[in-house]
Amino acid sequence: MKVLVTGATGFVGTYLVDHLVKEGVDVVATGRRKDGEEYYKSINVPFVSVDITKIGDFAKLPKDIDAVAHLAGLLSIDMYSPLEYLTINTFGTYNVLEYCRTHDIGKIAFAMTHSHVNQAETTVITEETPEKFSGLISKSTSTPYIISKIAAMKFVESYTGNYGISGVILRLPGVRGYGSRFISFWDGKPEVNAFQKFITKAMKSEPIEVWGEHKTYRDLVYVKDVASGFSKALKSKNAIGLYNVASGVGTTIDEELRAIISAFSPKDKPSKLINRPDIPEVKRKNAIFSIEKAKRDFGYTVNYPYEKAMKDYVKEMNLGRFRYLVAIQEEVLFKKSGKTIEQVLSSQA
Repeated sequence: MKVLVTGATGFVGTYLVDHLVKEGVDVVATGRRKDGEEYYKSINVPFVSVDITKIGDFAKLPKDIDAVAHLAGLLSIDMYSPLEYLTINTFGTYNVLEYCRTHDIGKIAFAMTHSHVNQAETTVITEETPEKFSGLISKSTSTPYIISKIAAMKFVESYTGNYGISGVILRLPGVRGYGSRFISFWDGKPEVNAFQKFITKAMKSEPIEVWGEHKTYRDLVYVKDVASGFSKALKSKNAIGLYNVASGVGTTIDEELRAIISAFSPKDKPSKLINRPDIPEVKRKNAIFSIEKAKRDFGYTVNYPYEKAMKDYVKEMNLGRFRYLVAIQEEVLFKKSGKTIEQVLSSQA
């Protein structure tokens, strides 16, 4: 089996290529980042520099591909214009599908956001849960991103129905892992996400405050389970349509922090959790993504429950195999703000 991975220089793409190679799959990686290209050359994985918005770039790709894992796209919901989201996420996906159609590639697995159901009127999200997202009920900055991903998903469904391509849409909740995005820009100002702040505090044995009643929960999945899910879906004859690839359980902030402290804090001096019920917590909807359909159709399994995932995160961080994923973000941060990650963390402590 020969698999083309678009977006192979991104977070999930890097782990997926690593997983497929370990399984003995013939992989061709594509992306636009020079440091990613250098990484793949260092491990002898074929790499082709491709901009999915440029039709001419697809002529560079092999013609003997069996399946495509389509991960290329804009993920940040606060850094790009509506036109950029539509051009890359929607039109880019159309170009990938045309490549599949014209080269008789029978399967594509597309990475879908969970954002289109972020206002769903249920706590257990199944594949039948109706779309409802924040942009439909308020002026949300995430609306162009969500719409671009929905449109791309509809193109995958259309090509499945009209051209016989087995389109698999894998919907992901929050994905954790070394190399994941840790910087957001609000009104042009950088902000380190809470997850990275917690890790930094845990590594320094600093106390960590837990605000509010901290009873809400969300579904968080480890990147290696996502990679395994993509691999199984690509190889399955039964997989077609929409699937949740998630943990299938809810994790509270308290459970998340205890796992982070267990994995990242020095054993002889772990961070202390300080409950602050007097400070209102950030409100979020409880959500769990059902994984029963993925289990049934292509044998999806969760191998990394949250505490095990955090311990593996530490292992990957120490190995430094995917250090370029972090370096990319640090470079963007410095270009946009003139600050290092340490300086931003210090200013937001």
